[in-house]
Amino acid sequence: MSTTAGSTQSSSSPHWSDLPDDLLGLVHLRLACPRDRVRVAAVCKGWRAAASLLPRPPARLLLLVSPRRVRCNGTKRLCGPDDSWVVRVPDKAEGKWFLGSHEGGWVAAVDCSKLVIVNLFSGAEVEASPSPDVDDIGTTSLHKIIFSEAPSSSSCILAAIAYQRCHIALCKVGRHQSGWTVKTLGEKFIIDIAFCKGELYGLVYPNEELIKFKIDMKAEGTPVITSCHPLAIERRQGPQLSEGHLIELHGKPCMAIDRPWLPNRESFFKVFTLVDTDNDKAYKYKWAEILSFDDHALFLGVNWSKAVHVTADGHHGLERNQVYYSEENLSPTKKLPDDVVYLVTIDNDGQMYCREDQSVGDGVERTGYYVTNRKHRPMWVCPPLL
Repeated sequence: MSTTAGSTQSSSSPHWSDLPDDLLGLVHLRLACPRDRVRVAAVCKGWRAAASLLPRPPARLLLLVSPRRVRCNGTKRLCGPDDSWVVRVPDKAEGKWFLGSHEGGWVAAVDCSKLVIVNLFSGAEVEASPSPDVDDIGTTSLHKIIFSEAPSSSSCILAAIAYQRCHIALCKVGRHQSGWTVKTLGEKFIIDIAFCKGELYGLVYPNEELIKFKIDMKAEGTPVITSCHPLAIERRQGPQLSEGHLIELHGKPCMAIDRPWLPNRESFFKVFTLVDTDNDKAYKYKWAEILSFDDHALFLGVNWSKAVHVTADGHHGLERNQVYYSEENLSPTKKLPDDVVYLVTIDNDGQMYCREDQSVGDGVERTGYYVTNRKHRPMWVCPPLL
């Protein structure tokens, strides 16, 4: 009789899959880590369906460590302000260099003969144009790959800085037999490229020239740069560009430069936006310093930079008007700042640290991530918004 009672009690107990959506929503909002939100959605079909209906949290970028390390054991470390975890690399991306990423967990990975576009979290793959080497663009010459929109869209275009940073290469996702097209820029040295409102821009060293590229489509659907328009920009005062990041913010091209702006001070990032001069001079535009990003934070990296919308309550620890950046290839012999905070050990031969920079009084805060081994080069990625 006791067995029957126990069975009755067990059968009448509510199942986890039957939890009401509003309760699941409360749980979901308290999960700061993307890994935990992915796990919640993976419990069952009901939970995944409920998660898809809940308000999505703002994008939260994480640092993928060692994106250019060819020899790997199939896993890579993800690091963020409040978490660190290991992600399994999809088989088709294993052993390749990661040269670009996009929202939702997408990455562009290459080796000496092939380009693949895969989702680092789901394993989904989007077919790319024929391998660049087929079109006389060796993948080893590629420096960075960016996406015009989500790679799952049939209209997505890939743009890459190629060769000695004097060429821009384009292709379209999907099986387009004509593959890649290349535009040579002569002696112009491209520091960075970015899509802004669907149009491609390139930042030139050392004079901070900005080039706007006109992209047309061939009959078979292959993108090609048909013209380059250098914008007439007034020369900016102060330390000039040595390295920089090009990024879209509020629909405008912006550049971030890390320089020693003040006497006897360490270098720090300043951000400038392209504005009209509103005069009849020869220069139609100028670079104007930004002292507020409004409701955004900036994530700056070699392979991907992005302006991320941040909610008023600083959801999941993100802060508005903040620059998050990574210190690339920090030598083990270089002394770390005294106020760094240890985050994680990487493969037993490198560590990652974090530091909030001292304020310089301009209203913009800055947080740096430092890696103590040259072969561990971090790249920002954005997990799926579950």
